[in-house]
Amino acid sequence: MSLPNEGQHFAVAIGLIDSWPMENSDKTETSIAGLLMWAETYFSAAELLHSECKEERNSAFYAGPVMQNVGLSTELTMKALLRGTGISRKELRAFSHNTYEAYCVAKDFFDEQKFINLFLANTEHMLAPEEIRNRLMADGESDVDVRWRIYFDHLRILDTVYDRPYRGRYVTPGKIILPETELILIGTKILLSAMRERLPS
Repeated sequence: MSLPNEGQHFAVAIGLIDSWPMENSDKTETSIAGLLMWAETYFSAAELLHSECKEERNSAFYAGPVMQNVGLSTELTMKALLRGTGISRKELRAFSHNTYEAYCVAKDFFDEQKFINLFLANTEHMLAPEEIRNRLMADGESDVDVRWRIYFDHLRILDTVYDRPYRGRYVTPGKIILPETELILIGTKILLSAMRERLPS
């Protein structure tokens, strides 16, 4: 994972708001540090599982355990970020497992353009699969590889299997479209790194 400028921090690189973290005063609620620790734990599990099946995208292992852990780590990352803005546990529950909706609210607390620029810089090595490349080119897209590497688009696709009706957990007949988990992991790691700088372990 690289930063755009030598010595720059992730929190600065994505423009994480200066007031983050703001801890809710209710001590019975999950702390930001606790949420961040669980997000990082599931992120480590997702990275490990992802590395085990890099070449087996059509396997049940990729569609199930890998996707589930990528979803869980991303959900907890968004919720940790939102918790640090003062949002209560009750408000967090309203997002359920929808990572895209959580991202849409969370992006108000960092500079989305800076985040996207850093994300694209860290995913330059990734090229769109041939099937997707052909489809995007047929739709008139000029910069196919950049268009494919959109973090929140992959969250939308993730939610079709991670959120209701939980197709990544329960066997459901029919075709499914899966996101590129490596792209999600890179974006999620940027957000985790920015928060970790503000909450040293």
